[in-house]
Amino acid sequence: SFRVLSFFPFLFPDAHRDRSVYLLREFDRVVAGFIRGRLTIAAIQCVVFSIGYFIIGTPAALLVGIAVGILSIVPYLALIGIPISMTLMWLDPADGFRGAWWWILIAPVAWYFLGQALDDYVLTPKIQGESTGLDTPTVLFASIAGGALAGFYGLLIAIPVAACVKILIREVFWPKFNAWVEG
Repeated sequence: SFRVLSFFPFLFPDAHRDRSVYLLREFDRVVAGFIRGRLTIAAIQCVVFSIGYFIIGTPAALLVGIAVGILSIVPYLALIGIPISMTLMWLDPADGFRGAWWWILIAPVAWYFLGQALDDYVLTPKIQGESTGLDTPTVLFASIAGGALAGFYGLLIAIPVAACVKILIREVFWPKFNAWVEG
């Protein structure tokens, strides 16, 4: 492992070796921060969905909440919690209004959208923004643009790509632009 890492920098030309290795380390830092951020968000979502499923009366709320929270690592995959919780609530209805057909249909959908809104508008911009060095509007714009341009896969890679593009602009293009402006 060490031999591979020590050989890797020699793949770059001598004139650009230090700069290339620095940029790759910066890319690695933001991608690792992105992955740590997604795992942190998933852990928080495990708690949020577990509490929510307990409140709305889903049987096996802890198990379903943890499973849905783990699935939230991939954006919008937590959506699978809606039919699962509806089915469990229908098979083992609670007493009172929690056993009513309208509650079984509405409560899981409402809780999913509440959890997803928390992820989209609070957790992802805050946690992913700090771990990748992007501000909240940039995270939101990158997510929307990635989803619009490349669909599901674009949504998955939008934030780390935006962070790497920011590094390239800051480290490569902006100094050249400033030098050009100064003459």
